[in-house]
Amino acid sequence: MNKLKIFTTALTAALLLTGCSGNDTSTAGESSNIADGSTESAIAATAAERTAELLTAVEFPGMAEVTEDRLTVYYGIDPAKVTEFSAYVAGAGAYPDEFGIFVAVDEAAAAEIETGLNQRIEKQKSTYADYSPDEMYKFDESFVIADGCTVYFAVCADGDTAADILG
Repeated sequence: MNKLKIFTTALTAALLLTGCSGNDTSTAGESSNIADGSTESAIAATAAERTAELLTAVEFPGMAEVTEDRLTVYYGIDPAKVTEFSAYVAGAGAYPDEFGIFVAVDEAAAAEIETGLNQRIEKQKSTYADYSPDEMYKFDESFVIADGCTVYFAVCADGDTAADILG
């Protein structure tokens, strides 16, 4: 199993270097080190870790992990345009909570992902305004942030904490 993890991490790093090698994708507290790809591979390698941290830091209703076959359904994202991702949605339809991180193959794909996530949030706002108006406050701190090839978003009760952890 460890060999599979090492292979997957190496493959992700290689894809990131070819797709976004000229872009500064550093985030707060990180220095960009494009020459050896360490910053970019660290971002991709920690997508699942960051979402796991968010699950423990913020109170959520029961959450379900978004699988690759659901990317298009939920977010309009073509899985071929993503090298790494980790996302969750509320398991019960009564709650609008959801969040995720997506590492795109290039900045054009990242822009498409950003658009799809913004459209998803607008659609959800419209749905929850009538369906579950008590949950609308969660949209007040919702966000979609693109940083180079990385796009992250959240709809939850504590958007500031979500942004700090995901970014």
